[in-house]
Amino acid sequence: MCQRQNPSVFGGHDPYLRPGEWQFVGQFRRAVSDLHYQGRKPYPELDPFGPINTQNFWVADITRGLTRRLSVALTVPLMVNGFDVNRAPPGQAERQWISTSARGLGDVSARASYWLLPARESSRGNIAFAAGLKAPTGRAGVRDSYFGRPVPVDISIQPGDKAWAPTAGLQAFRIFDWGTVFGSAQYLFNPRGTTGVPTFFGSLTNPNNRVENSSHDQFVYQGGASFLLPRRWPTPLLAYRVSGVPVLDVFGPSHGFRRPGTIGLIEPGLAYTIKGHTFTVSVPIMTYVNVKDSPFSARIEDATVPRFTLQITWIKRWLP
Repeated sequence: MCQRQNPSVFGGHDPYLRPGEWQFVGQFRRAVSDLHYQGRKPYPELDPFGPINTQNFWVADITRGLTRRLSVALTVPLMVNGFDVNRAPPGQAERQWISTSARGLGDVSARASYWLLPARESSRGNIAFAAGLKAPTGRAGVRDSYFGRPVPVDISIQPGDKAWAPTAGLQAFRIFDWGTVFGSAQYLFNPRGTTGVPTFFGSLTNPNNRVENSSHDQFVYQGGASFLLPRRWPTPLLAYRVSGVPVLDVFGPSHGFRRPGTIGLIEPGLAYTIKGHTFTVSVPIMTYVNVKDSPFSARIEDATVPRFTLQITWIKRWLP
């Protein structure tokens, strides 16, 4: 259920870009998923055996304003991920921890965004529509060693999914005397069926495993508020994010192995602006999980989720 798509950054800064103005957003996100769930219920019996899923994302997002209402952007993710399981070597009974990893460039995406209402500085609210395309720049078939035998790493830590996939999103805000309410929604439409790469767990017991990973849709919805305090004070932020993988894709086949489900996180944070630089630190905390079963698998699905996530963001704007 871990997501490759980067959630939008909002709150604590002016939403509009001037014509010719650039914005750079650098974000680091770390999550360690070690709590097992089936459906909405914890499954602690699996916790001692793993997997423990560790994800470290660095995302560079650069945007250029073409007009006051229209902008274009490029998002480049880098990642260092790990997937640890507690298993016994072939022919032995004693278990030991085995670590697999994947790192490198993820799937790069480009998008255009347009504010639907006039983008005046005096505007107290607006809504923007964004559309883009994700390119298959990340590797989907990274392998690592499992007791001396190379196997493809788990789908959740693969940097890519081998798919060209369109994206669509909305972003909105409303300014009040006490602060700003904001929200966003993003959806990745993945028309490809599978990545062509065998599943990790199937490959552990069967070197000739033919069950492939799915190239699946993904979604992220977020809403929250920033609160106005005296100048030079950090800006408090509070948001709620829902993200996940659907059971079936909107377009194309939904074949292959996936871990469908939804996770909800409450996100307290602080934003501080100094000399044109905005820094944001937030700690999304897991509050809701619903792991769903795939119609293409007979097993009752489970997934690991994080207790919390660390997210650090830097925003800088400039005019040439």
